[in-house]
Amino acid sequence: MTTSQSVLVLGASGGCGQWVTRLAREAGHRVRALVRPGTPFDAPEGVDVRVGSALDVEDLAAAVEEQGVVISCIGPQRANPWNPWSPLRRPLGVAERSVRAILDAMGSSGHRRLVAISAAGVGGSIARTTPAMRWLIAHSTIGEMYDDLNRMEEVLRASGEDWVAVRPVTLVNAGRPSGRARVLRRYRALSLVSRADVAAWLLAVASEAEPEDRTPVIGWW
Repeated sequence: MTTSQSVLVLGASGGCGQWVTRLAREAGHRVRALVRPGTPFDAPEGVDVRVGSALDVEDLAAAVEEQGVVISCIGPQRANPWNPWSPLRRPLGVAERSVRAILDAMGSSGHRRLVAISAAGVGGSIARTTPAMRWLIAHSTIGEMYDDLNRMEEVLRASGEDWVAVRPVTLVNAGRPSGRARVLRRYRALSLVSRADVAAWLLAVASEAEPEDRTPVIGWW
């Protein structure tokens, strides 16, 4: 984002959300963060922190007021992130449900763009990976997560709103943005990208005049 804007960050206490909040403030944007009640969140100075649920239309309607861009870092999670067969945390269907609520809250208020995190492997991007990765997705709870994200993307497509759903490969923590992230035409199990680089990408596509790809698969390699 090259000029100062008002940005609402959802999922601001998570790994990518913390980086989006931090980088947006460093860039001089007016940032508002919506966090769940009781969620620890050390907000950067100057961030307007609101407490509420990203599944509650009333909470979201109050949060999106006067915000030009909405960036959602909300998505399904496993109870054990390192175990592909670990059950999903509740609430189930959180990606689809939160985007439906966000769109309802935004209404026709003229917000410029809704940017959300999806995942490499969602929709047609599954064809870009290896047979082993496709087997794992089909036979683990990763597939359940991707079903939720796919439904989220379908809701966005049908909405008529201005949106982008960024599809990162496997996320890692690796310090500040490296600038190495790029659009991938192929990816595999060892393809990685940092949460900081994903956050920087989310902020960048939030201000593109006309996104070349509304569902880019991004990673380091």
